[in-house]
Amino acid sequence: MKTRDLTFIALGAAIIAAISSLPQIQLVGAVPITLQMLAIMTVSAILGGKRGGLAVLIFLLLAAAGLPVLGGKGGLAPFVGPTVGYLIAFPIAGFFIGLVAEKTRRFVPLFIGMIVFGLGLVYLLGTFGLMAVLDLSFKDAFAINYPFVLWDTIKAVIATTIAVRLLPLRLFRTA
Repeated sequence: MKTRDLTFIALGAAIIAAISSLPQIQLVGAVPITLQMLAIMTVSAILGGKRGGLAVLIFLLLAAAGLPVLGGKGGLAPFVGPTVGYLIAFPIAGFFIGLVAEKTRRFVPLFIGMIVFGLGLVYLLGTFGLMAVLDLSFKDAFAINYPFVLWDTIKAVIATTIAVRLLPLRLFRTA
């Protein structure tokens, strides 16, 4: 990996951490509304699969090390609480969103990738985490995601719009 790649990965992780540190909205249930997915989707689409996934992974490692970037929390507690499945899904979703962005610079296919991976995959793994930690049925755990669908769809539209505008500039390609 080149220095340029490492720089972009570190910058991506820093952007995700900064945006994730913004205030969160707690609705009914255990999972708050944050801007983390907006940051993850945007950074991953701009950096591509490998670098985007690594940026998200570094962000999570910083959180695990104690940096309070998960709704003001850091350390290992978020990784054993109700959000564990979502946290596990983040770098995987970032990788696949980045791969889709590497293949297309068009809005509709990239938006579909963000919905499939940024919502579908994250919700699925998040549901499994909720089932394990809160001892819920799949149906009850999956239902916890319902209040977030609209907000996360809006985040996907914003992330796709930003990425589609920046990708043609080729600012983030590896030299």
